[in-house]
Amino acid sequence: MSAIVGSVSAQRAPVSQGFTAARSAQQLLSRAALTWFAVAVVGQLIFSIYILLVYGGAIVTGETARWNHVMPKGYVPGDTAGNAAIMSHVLLAVVIMLGGAMQLTPAIRRRVPALHRGVGRGYVIAVTLTSLAGLYMVWVREGSSVGDLSQHLAISLNAVILTTSAVLAWRAARAREFTVHRRWALRAYLAANGVFFFRLGLFLWLVINQGPVGFDPKTFSGPFLTTLAFAVYVVVPQALLQIYFSAQERDGVWAPRLAAYGLFMLAVLTGAGIGSVSMILWLPAMR
Repeated sequence: MSAIVGSVSAQRAPVSQGFTAARSAQQLLSRAALTWFAVAVVGQLIFSIYILLVYGGAIVTGETARWNHVMPKGYVPGDTAGNAAIMSHVLLAVVIMLGGAMQLTPAIRRRVPALHRGVGRGYVIAVTLTSLAGLYMVWVREGSSVGDLSQHLAISLNAVILTTSAVLAWRAARAREFTVHRRWALRAYLAANGVFFFRLGLFLWLVINQGPVGFDPKTFSGPFLTTLAFAVYVVVPQALLQIYFSAQERDGVWAPRLAAYGLFMLAVLTGAGIGSVSMILWLPAMR
């Protein structure tokens, strides 16, 4: 009998060890995702303060012509519709960034579910309005958007991804399909931060190369900017999120660990991008 018990215990030990290792790998993945999220939120807060001070401050003081210092044809006298589109697009970006971060904070979802639901409804409306305003700026209002056709296409695809993801997240929440809701909400959050990611990538590239490489700063066009636009607006954030989802579903150890190491590296790159754009653009403009 003791031999049988010993044999069974020996068989259970590897299973128990494998379960513990898999759980540890999933915990590492969760910590990596939280680390990246925390770094990104810090950057979004700085970006939001920059927008409020530069754009919002110009509105408060009645000096909306100051928009032209940071955006070509940001303010055009007499163009009420165009100026309103610029204002709504820029200021709603703050609502979307901060609201998105709030929606993804677990403590708020658990402790104040009514607030989570209310902000979620407002988020869907905000992303729809800012997407429409962005498309107007790109395709209708001449000169208010920099870049070439390739960048405009990338921005337009981003608007489609953002609006679609937000609406599907809302529908899934109404149907109480919370796993599906979470996935679409994360997709919407990443798409909503396309402009934020573009700035991080651009200024980190400028710091690494000590100047513009792969594009013409006068026309703001070139192979690097085309690649960066499609990467951050369309492909990379959504692809990395899908890898994260897949790693969460794996029972093994290596997939979650590799995804976690990748997220830690991404957190470092995100922090470097935030530092680059903050020192070169955001912080000087706030002084």
